[in-house]
Amino acid sequence: MVSVKGRLGAAALAVTVSAVALTAPAAAQDVPAPKPLEAKTTSARPLASQAGTITPTRGMIRAHMDEISPFWSDGPQVGIDVDPETGELEPFWGKLEPYRGMIRAHEGELTALAGMIRAHEGDLEGMRGMIRAHMGELSATARMIRAHDTSAVVDYAAALSDYRAFISQSEAFWAVPVQKETGKSFSTVITDPLLNKYGIDLNDAQSLAKLSGDQREMFFLEWHDNLMQFSGADQVDHWMKSIGWSPALTQQQGSGTRAVIGLVDFFVAKDPDIAQKVIYSGGYTAFTGHGAGVGSLILASHDGKGVMGIAPNARVAAYNPFDATHTASWTDVTKGIIAVNKAGANVINLSLGVPGHTFHSEWRNVFKTSEVNNYKDTSLYVIAAGNSGVTQTANVNFKDAFDNTFLVVGSVSPDNVISDFSNRPGFVCLTDDGTCKNTMRAGVGRTGDTFLKSDYLKESGLLMNRFLVAPGEMILVADGEGGVTRMSGTSFAAPLVAGAIALIHDRWPWLKKYPRDVAKILLDSATDLGEPGADPVYGRGLLNIERAQGVLDFDRLKYELWNGSSKTDLTVSTLKTKGFQQIWSDKDMYFAAFEKIDSAERDFLIPLSSRLFGTMRNGQYFQEFVYNHFVNWLQTGVGFTGVNPQRGFGFTDTMATPDANLGNGWSFSMTGRLVAEHYGGGGIGAPQLRSSVTVAAPQSRVRFTFGSGDGAVSLGGRMGLQTSSDFDPYTGGVNPLLGFASGGAHVASTLAVSRDFEVSFGATSRRMSTREMTLGIADIDDRGLMSRNRYAADAMTVRVDYRPANWLGVSGSFTRLEEDRAFLGTLSLANSDFGDGTTTDGITVQADLNLDEGMVVFGSATGARTANRDDAAAFRMAGRGALGSAYQIGAAKQGLLGRNDRLRMTLAQPLTIERGAIEFTSIMVIDRETGDKGPVTQRFDLGNQRRRAVAEVLYGTPLMGGLAELSMFGRGELRAVDAAVPRIMIGAQGSMRF
Repeated sequence: MVSVKGRLGAAALAVTVSAVALTAPAAAQDVPAPKPLEAKTTSARPLASQAGTITPTRGMIRAHMDEISPFWSDGPQVGIDVDPETGELEPFWGKLEPYRGMIRAHEGELTALAGMIRAHEGDLEGMRGMIRAHMGELSATARMIRAHDTSAVVDYAAALSDYRAFISQSEAFWAVPVQKETGKSFSTVITDPLLNKYGIDLNDAQSLAKLSGDQREMFFLEWHDNLMQFSGADQVDHWMKSIGWSPALTQQQGSGTRAVIGLVDFFVAKDPDIAQKVIYSGGYTAFTGHGAGVGSLILASHDGKGVMGIAPNARVAAYNPFDATHTASWTDVTKGIIAVNKAGANVINLSLGVPGHTFHSEWRNVFKTSEVNNYKDTSLYVIAAGNSGVTQTANVNFKDAFDNTFLVVGSVSPDNVISDFSNRPGFVCLTDDGTCKNTMRAGVGRTGDTFLKSDYLKESGLLMNRFLVAPGEMILVADGEGGVTRMSGTSFAAPLVAGAIALIHDRWPWLKKYPRDVAKILLDSATDLGEPGADPVYGRGLLNIERAQGVLDFDRLKYELWNGSSKTDLTVSTLKTKGFQQIWSDKDMYFAAFEKIDSAERDFLIPLSSRLFGTMRNGQYFQEFVYNHFVNWLQTGVGFTGVNPQRGFGFTDTMATPDANLGNGWSFSMTGRLVAEHYGGGGIGAPQLRSSVTVAAPQSRVRFTFGSGDGAVSLGGRMGLQTSSDFDPYTGGVNPLLGFASGGAHVASTLAVSRDFEVSFGATSRRMSTREMTLGIADIDDRGLMSRNRYAADAMTVRVDYRPANWLGVSGSFTRLEEDRAFLGTLSLANSDFGDGTTTDGITVQADLNLDEGMVVFGSATGARTANRDDAAAFRMAGRGALGSAYQIGAAKQGLLGRNDRLRMTLAQPLTIERGAIEFTSIMVIDRETGDKGPVTQRFDLGNQRRRAVAEVLYGTPLMGGLAELSMFGRGELRAVDAAVPRIMIGAQGSMRF
């Protein structure tokens, strides 16, 4: 043992599983004595004795080293006691015992392994078969892996047979890809090297007996890792699911393209993947693989082989402070920090430290250095906590260094328990010249509030409030030579945090200038572990990348409306409502919502359909159709009883009374139907009466109609086209403008100019109830918004009917639809989006042809144009507005199979936008580097919608002299446009009167 002072080591770089004293008996029996290390002569300022000296390679767990010793490394075995004053050397060795339950992944059907390595199977579907293909039915594997756990006599001969079967099954599947990629046999590349490495002789059962339990476990883990190199898919590791990361998330959030990572670590340019991303490399050129391992977790490409980095498209500015002796001084570390900052790094990973300290006091001098302090507003430092397995008890004077922002990262096991080797923050404080000015613990207190601002990160306070944990045990990393290995330590937890920061910098580049805000995002989004809130073991909790990329607090989320001259902020707790008009989603329309962090804010692009409410969707089409066109139809059939055949040819879902004499030639009649009010989930409420009254003058020269409900049928129906669904904009093709305004009060007057010519004037309105508006909206806040912003529409129509012959009738009508704050049935959660609303003018032409033998052919066609009523609205029709069309044709026959049966067949194209565009202006980020905001106008073509074709058949016949009735019904969507709408619906019913 020697005393080495004046040099800094890197205890946090790579570690064993648990710290054990040098005198511990079993732990050291297979480990060579540590080699003495001479102090390096340097011109750098000597460090104070408390700084101590460590080596970054000591204790590195390299699962693929000879003898599978978790304590070996390829550098000097040097360590420092937890008391740096003594200078007493001690290696950080330990046993793999803590991993036993987690590494033993190949038992039985490999279910344990499936839970760890298949966590992202949805994103890597192609891997599923390959990962497990070489395993087969390996129930016997449990015996050979767990043999050291039992005192019973082990049948090593039977176990050896299992090994042979295991290897044979592997070779059968993997031989071809191995040969294809390497040009060598499976045995040469996989089997022989691993058997030789572990000393396994397939003809000697005793060779298995010589292996320790840890070695047996590591053999299978290394076998898996080696084969995965030939799978054609990047390898999934256990840490990914723990911290909410997947390759898909990285791809969606930018992959780190705009980020520069500072890596103060061993030389990385030797790694073939990372080398191509290095924009700066300085310092020494000592190589151990440690720097490449750390860097790979951030930067490794998603190239179908090996490790996947969190930010694979980021660039790296690297500086190696470790010389040939694998030690570093604080001076070299400071030089490295300055160098990578100058090279453009905004997040700097520091997997180094002093044993026995979670956060060493010397960091104050590093951050006080003027050249380091120059980057206080642009750099965020990620520091590994160290691997002594201690809880820090000594406060750290951090006076004059608080302006720099840093996070300290500890390690947890795959089951999210603090690692035995990981240092912990305890209750220590970063003091201001000995005074702890803030003893508040984040998330602890009567309200459990987190810090609302990030100021606490530049003030005196508890270290636990800056402490995170991340997986750091048996992490798959690059070995720096083009292969992979497994390492453990807080060194490999820290880069996971650095990678998460890189994704934030890529998605919101302006946050590079707000390091405290970024730190607050990571701390506030962490998954709480241990005691509620910040605690002395886990700090703020487990890194959660998915949460960090999402909204932290919906209550603080807002979006900004633009009316052409000014903006208005609108805060809403959630924007979870799904869009109901497919066209808005199809056109990729979106808006920006903003979340204030502290000094800065970040934007979230939300599909515009999340803000819109379509009056004819969200299942209403289906429910309306089922209840009104099926349930009620089951009650009334196709309407034989009481139908005036001159008005509807016997096909209508409204029942009519015969004309009643009022005297002096005046008469009246009524039509109506009961509609079951429906709720979400298919529930049926109280029935509603929709009715109309018609009063006719003598010889019907003047008629007046008024009522509530089916205004479209009353104003626009004619021979064969008198069901409510004919006028529905989503289910039928007859004058959809009347359909938008149908449901409330309606009134009409008709003047018979001559026997064959009539002129009609009418109006109808619709005011949606709160229940209709909120149908299917689960979120209480969105329900509240919708209840305040109800859909309202009014339609006026002028119509002329002409019958030049008994067998021919034609009509033409002009309809004007006015919608308040809406566009063709669509309105927004923000009632000012459509301004004063829109006006749609439409022309409808109808005709019916009466053939012989009770046959009639009919049709209707509508063309419409929609324009703005408010040119300053956020949503505007571009140019001359939007053009739409709808049509419906059909035929009806009376006396098809019997004297009084009736059949109706129709084909409809519901309302379709033929041409037009929407312009939408909202406040968005217009410079993604600076975060500057301004009004942005998006223009989306609404034309070229896929046309729907809807066919319907109705048939009914009276039986038993009118005492009974048989009815049949069928409807089909001939083109699949909306997955929520059933393609075919059919039904039949019979009824009898008593």
